[in-house]
Amino acid sequence: MTETLSLDRCEPPSARVWVGFSGGLDSTVLLHWLKRHLPSGIFLQAVHIHHGLNPAADAWAAHCRTVCEALDVALHIERIRIDDPRRNIEAQAREARYAAFKRILADGDTLALAHHADDVAETLLLRLMRGAGTEALANMQRHSRHGDLHIWRPLLSYNRSTLADYAKLHALVWIDDDSNADTGFDRNFLRHSILPLLEQRFPNAGARLAHSAALLQADAALLEPMIASSLTACTLPDGLSLPELLAQPETMQAHILRNWLRNQGRHTPGSPALHEFLRQLQTHADDDATCLHATGYAVRVWQGQLMLDTTAPEVHQDDMEVLWDGVAPLVLPRGGRLHWQGDVPFPVRVRYRTGGERIRLPGQDMHHSVKKLLSTRVPPWRRAALPCVYNEQDELLAVGEVLVSAQLDDLSRRQGTRLHWHSDSE
Repeated sequence: MTETLSLDRCEPPSARVWVGFSGGLDSTVLLHWLKRHLPSGIFLQAVHIHHGLNPAADAWAAHCRTVCEALDVALHIERIRIDDPRRNIEAQAREARYAAFKRILADGDTLALAHHADDVAETLLLRLMRGAGTEALANMQRHSRHGDLHIWRPLLSYNRSTLADYAKLHALVWIDDDSNADTGFDRNFLRHSILPLLEQRFPNAGARLAHSAALLQADAALLEPMIASSLTACTLPDGLSLPELLAQPETMQAHILRNWLRNQGRHTPGSPALHEFLRQLQTHADDDATCLHATGYAVRVWQGQLMLDTTAPEVHQDDMEVLWDGVAPLVLPRGGRLHWQGDVPFPVRVRYRTGGERIRLPGQDMHHSVKKLLSTRVPPWRRAALPCVYNEQDELLAVGEVLVSAQLDDLSRRQGTRLHWHSDSE
């Protein structure tokens, strides 16, 4: 058996490359191939995402460590958690994986993934069944971005059987995930039931589908400048201008929304969900409950713009009250943290809003309702996580960094001491 993967496609896109390494056939071939053929000076590492969904997950992580040690490749194992097993586990796992990759990779690094031609064919069929348009059908690309991540897929020209031949040639050992045989998952159903049937009727059906995806990519590339221009016209610092979006042609609105979500590193919902959301926006009332729900986020309306809501489902700790000495940053149960810049002036009490809070702002003689002040400054879904900070006299000093009292502002000016609040979304 001769070498099956061509060396001329091993173009390194950066000086440091991370392989998304599950331990399965595809990523094992990719890691082995890159280790052998990346030019000297390219720093190769692997990252294994430990989902914890399969009883064998620990054994898989151990296998990946053994393989990487044999190849002399540094391995990082990252554990993730699926928040709600009742929802689409595939989509949640994908979002959690990409979030983990973003935590690990530094700016300028490249994430190499082992997608191949059969994956392209399967994804095309999946998106056709979900009513996707040209841009979504364009599918995987050799080089792409997921938010700030630079993704490289060097195996897209090869099918699964070619990868299997390479693995046999080099006596590679890999994990067979039994969930890949479960046709209850849409992709597995296409892989095991539909594509083999198509191959019987239309030889090389997978290759034909991958070719169609490439043609759609070319068509999508022609649309990119027009979509980018329209997206720029709609973009605000914190979201999308709703009037500008709705002023666009209807055929362009979904493209803008989809590209905005992709730029935020979010997996986009199917075309029916996007178009239904856009239809509802045509008749929505100001700041009503119109919302696009997706895995790991929601798109909401506030003050004439669409904004991304990535807050986790609220867990109530209404009785939470902490006496904080200020020495170490304070991590809070609804997410985020507080810390002092400069000398700690005095201990404070921290709790969440319960209603009726009032604060005196700098330059004001009267106290004002916190609820009323927040109504014009913070989207509703972010307010519950804001910590209220009180001094020993139970005077409200700050609500996050959104509202700062006259007393704390005066202290900051005199002593250079500042209270900082960082939410989990920052």
